[in-house]
Amino acid sequence: MSKKPQNIFETNKPFTLRVLYSGHGVYETIFSYQGISLFQPLSDQQYREYRKLCYLRPVGAKNYLLDLICFERTPYQRKDLEFLGKDEAPTKEMISLWQEIEKGL
Repeated sequence: MSKKPQNIFETNKPFTLRVLYSGHGVYETIFSYQGISLFQPLSDQQYREYRKLCYLRPVGAKNYLLDLICFERTPYQRKDLEFLGKDEAPTKEMISLWQEIEKGL
């Protein structure tokens, strides 16, 4: 009897992707899935780009964070992970809101 090939990712098992403030102006992206947690520091420029995308392209923001994670020495690869959905073009109001928020960063 042959064994059925196993996929690394189990269907419908969500992974966690977060940005945390570590203090002293430092932010980190944290990816967690099936007992593995990866931490990736964010530069100020990367954090600002992420915040901008959160307002203007929310699905793109999550995929942007995944692009920054280093998956070396793990059973996972970036190409295996993708947030699905389609971002609508940002409205003038959303762009205006982001510009006001950006002034405060």
